[in-house]
Amino acid sequence: MKNLIKILNHLEKKKNKSQKRYFIPEAWNYFGYKKFVKNPERPGEIEVCPYDYFISCIKSQILSAKGMADTVKNEPVKNNKCSEEQLCENIMYGMFPRAFTAWTHDQNQQIYSGTFLKSISLLPLLKNLGIDIIYLLPIFEYSNKYKKGELGSPYAIKNHYKLDKNLHDPLLGEDLEILETEFKAFVEACHLLDIKVMVDFVFRTVARDNDLMLKHPDWFYWIDVKHNADFAVPKVTKEKKLTHVQDKTINSLYTTEGIKEHLLKFTYPPNQLDSKKWEKIKERSFRTGENILNMIEEVYGITTVPGFSNMLNDPQPPWLDVTYLKFYFDLHKEARDCLKGNRGPFAEDSFYGYAPFILQDGACSNRYRGKEINQELWDYIIGVIPYYQEAFAIDGARIDMGHALPQVLIENIIKQVKQINPEFILWSEEFNPQNSQMAKENGFHFIIGSLWYLNKRLNKPRFLKNLINHTMTSALPVSAALETPDTPRIAHVIQDKRWIELLVLLNYFMPNAVPFINNGMELLEQQPMNLGLDNTEAGRLVLEKNDPMYGKLAFFDNYCFHWLNDEFEWMKNLLIEAAQLRSRFINFIRDKNNFETKYSREKKKLITLSYYLEESKEYLVFMANKDLQNSVKIKWKAILPRNLRQTQTISIAYAAGNIVNEEWQVNEIRSLGPGEVVIGLIQNLSR
Repeated sequence: MKNLIKILNHLEKKKNKSQKRYFIPEAWNYFGYKKFVKNPERPGEIEVCPYDYFISCIKSQILSAKGMADTVKNEPVKNNKCSEEQLCENIMYGMFPRAFTAWTHDQNQQIYSGTFLKSISLLPLLKNLGIDIIYLLPIFEYSNKYKKGELGSPYAIKNHYKLDKNLHDPLLGEDLEILETEFKAFVEACHLLDIKVMVDFVFRTVARDNDLMLKHPDWFYWIDVKHNADFAVPKVTKEKKLTHVQDKTINSLYTTEGIKEHLLKFTYPPNQLDSKKWEKIKERSFRTGENILNMIEEVYGITTVPGFSNMLNDPQPPWLDVTYLKFYFDLHKEARDCLKGNRGPFAEDSFYGYAPFILQDGACSNRYRGKEINQELWDYIIGVIPYYQEAFAIDGARIDMGHALPQVLIENIIKQVKQINPEFILWSEEFNPQNSQMAKENGFHFIIGSLWYLNKRLNKPRFLKNLINHTMTSALPVSAALETPDTPRIAHVIQDKRWIELLVLLNYFMPNAVPFINNGMELLEQQPMNLGLDNTEAGRLVLEKNDPMYGKLAFFDNYCFHWLNDEFEWMKNLLIEAAQLRSRFINFIRDKNNFETKYSREKKKLITLSYYLEESKEYLVFMANKDLQNSVKIKWKAILPRNLRQTQTISIAYAAGNIVNEEWQVNEIRSLGPGEVVIGLIQNLSR
């Protein structure tokens, strides 16, 4: 693996010249590294020579897996599992590299960004959790123009073809040219450990000052800069609730009070307003490196329009750090019909007499499409994922807001990635299983779904039924997530570890599902990474006020996870055991046809999941007591299907919080403690 060897060689050279000392969380020393010292002023941490630490980790934990063969070509993982049944064999880990390994490595308590190098060192730790797929949040160069928080959002992408320079590790020197080698080495290390790498790609929105602007200012929507501070899409008073733009509501949007005044806030691109000025500032930007949008705002008094939700009457504020790309150079027919006689003041007809504008309908270009395609932009977007396939050998992708892209564009993106790798994994940002069939027809392999929402309602009626309906009605596997990068943390929503244990195990045994661990969940992190889903501004204030991370969000701020959390060992061990149990019974779980819907139910506080494997005549039972105050009695003969009650024993694989190997008599009445989970197998059956 030539890039991993290159990184190793860099570290070897630096090691011989440096006396640098470096603090890391003791939890990072999962492989028994010996050359450290402890400082009583920094409990829970160890002090190491960073070069020797990373060299030891790469050699002993990663390269040793393949005998340090530096000639092995980096390729996507062989036999990539992307059919529905095969995909359900995987466990996913969502990683935000900038935050994943961020830490205060020296005495001045400065938080240093997470990097590809540090992430490489923790890959074996993730492998020990049973991880098969790592999903990376955006790793591209992002903008600090109109940034949120201290650092800015990874979704405010400035250049799709450049990597985030924060992910370069300063231990490897100041030359950023090695950054691509660092990412290649990360992917190589994953592949050596039989871990697939997926990347989150964002195409519907970009940074307000995205680099495409230098050559293509007409690919953006523009407003007078005086409207920037208070920009907001109009409230649609005829629609009282939050709602989608559709044929029944689009007329309400275009006839709402103040719509014409809003449309007149838009203006033409700078090159159309004054082509001579444009050539001058463009040349100046190339020559000096000055930010092109700063100059446009200064010279023209205009700026790119802030992004916003594609829902009508969405209470969330505008997305000030991103803007929409222009997929069509003209206004779609439905909007023209709604405007009717309310034509704009300009002679140019592409946008019905207005300067090019975008509202919620334009943000839904899957539904509302013009006739004049911005083909050059489409070609640019279609080429992005293939570039990362060929340059870095990634194995899969999630396309952010892919459901809002034009259908033909999505089809062309998928066609191109499949030509390079027919087994390339595609994850759809689809929350509703009712729409999963369309995602499947488009070539996606699984959906996000909304188990993260349903799981938090463990104490509500019909809890299990809602979970089962959600996964079993989906045409594609669903992410079995207790939390996502956009939602509240499960450790904040559910404080009792017994319920967390129950939910982890339950989701690892759900049919038609792919378990998903969100970055930090293994640490029982309570602070959300973002407030995007099912949260409010108050959600950022869940930590104690004396916590250095109080009020910070990893998506926008210089944030490091709580690696010193005393509960890490408990959660880590739970995830390891959950993965081991899932692996042991994967023959039951991976095919949803094995799931016994009739015998999977919730009765009072007792939850039961059941699987039957026809070929081996075995019956798998998962049971859990939701009640945290009282035990429940288990009468196996009342729980098992009538034709299975003649069996004498059940082989118990998990009970009382531990993996076990016990035989329980079916005719015995057992007690299931508060919050307890039991998993058992009945063998050698006839039905």
